[in-house]
Amino acid sequence: MSALVNRLYNSQSIQQWQHKRTMLHSSGIWGREPVLEYLADQVIKSGDVVVDVGAGAGFPTLRMAEMAGPAGNVVGIELSEAMIEAARHHCRAANLSFQRADISQGIPLPDEFADVVTGFMVLHNLRRTEMRRTLIEVERILKPSGRAVFLTMHSDAFESRWDLQFLAYDLSALQRYRDAADKEDLEIPGSARNVSGGENAIIAIYHSRRSVADAACDAGLALIDERDLWIDRETAAQMFGASSIRCMPTTPIYWMLTLAKSTAVANGHEDAAPLNGFMFEQRAAVRS
Repeated sequence: MSALVNRLYNSQSIQQWQHKRTMLHSSGIWGREPVLEYLADQVIKSGDVVVDVGAGAGFPTLRMAEMAGPAGNVVGIELSEAMIEAARHHCRAANLSFQRADISQGIPLPDEFADVVTGFMVLHNLRRTEMRRTLIEVERILKPSGRAVFLTMHSDAFESRWDLQFLAYDLSALQRYRDAADKEDLEIPGSARNVSGGENAIIAIYHSRRSVADAACDAGLALIDERDLWIDRETAAQMFGASSIRCMPTTPIYWMLTLAKSTAVANGHEDAAPLNGFMFEQRAAVRS
């Protein structure tokens, strides 16, 4: 994981990702912002302990510190030295701190530490084995009644052929994806343009819904909510100009999933029970 993180998030690229600029890429407009609204409305309460894994330069983490309030405690975990330095400089609050760690190797926090764990655009920067190890750690630090909310690339994102100047992926990598019998862990590089100028390299490591379900189940986590997030033409034209749209996606591009401990489901967690069957059906399908 460290090689990929250092390639994408370093002192040369940090200008595009630090502070509010991280919200001016497509993943911020159609991904991070809707998830932050969901967290504020339905998940994070005043006084909560929140852990943001893969916190980057910390702006969404700072937003969650506001949600948790003075009685809360928010910890951002980030591997990139450049990003964590920017986070500590630009994103300051009395209830907010940042720690450097590789989340796929271990999260340096106690068991049952967090009411809420979040991850913005981090799962698709992990190989399947790294994703599984990360989710095991998430389950470990999550309180019995806690929730984990992740934003990632949608598993169907590359199933439609779309052409957007502000979010572009390598054509040869996309062709390899379409030709592959086993797409899992395929790396698809691309670039994302910032509304206020400039662009950054990005990478999506493909995971099917089934592989995510399997990793979550193996970690002792169950799905309790999910949302498909779409890029809409009107907002895209307003933000990036109509000329930036050559062909719109006919699939969702981002995916939000909310997880709870499977033990909470078994004990009658009312939110988790209706959807828990989905995770175990997907796991059975993977292994059949």
